[in-house]
Amino acid sequence: MSKEFEQLKAAVDAGERVVTLSGVTSTSAKAHIIARLRGETKKRFAIVADSNTDLDVWASDLSFWSESAIATIPSFEADPYSGVSPHAETQERRALSLWRIANGGGGLVVLSARSLIQRTPGVAEIQNLGCELVRDNDIAPEQLVGKLIAGGYVREDPIFGPGQFSLRGGIIDIWSPDAEQPVRIEFFGDTVDSIRVFDP
Repeated sequence: MSKEFEQLKAAVDAGERVVTLSGVTSTSAKAHIIARLRGETKKRFAIVADSNTDLDVWASDLSFWSESAIATIPSFEADPYSGVSPHAETQERRALSLWRIANGGGGLVVLSARSLIQRTPGVAEIQNLGCELVRDNDIAPEQLVGKLIAGGYVREDPIFGPGQFSLRGGIIDIWSPDAEQPVRIEFFGDTVDSIRVFDP
């Protein structure tokens, strides 16, 4: 291990607010150093990229070097006053990353400079939007539907993509943005009777 890296690690461990490293130019080399610091210090690191494109480059390089989960928070491309809705994929990525961070995950966070100035819900609000579904536990289907709508899910029947849900009697189909396939939740009254993946 190099003397320079040991000095850098000591500065991070000591909680110094400004740490300088010179002579490293490529994103991949910087990602390697940050991933190694994360692995050895177990501290959370936030990397601010110039744009969403740079954010994706950083995330790719970090995932190569690190075993830590990487949370990405892209900015909305649309001006908030233009009346144009942000792209669904951007909303999904932001929501998943914010959920992971609010629940203690995301040891490496990559965000674009523009996303720093965009309003973000507080930790308690993010945690309140979600819930954990376990077989034989109770939750009213109406309460779950309310959480889905508040979380930005769209009601479709049948569902055909991530970020959607459908409700038919005591059956709720949900396609989470981080899942390859949707899940079907069957209720017996307010009790979760079964949860299974299905092919839409």
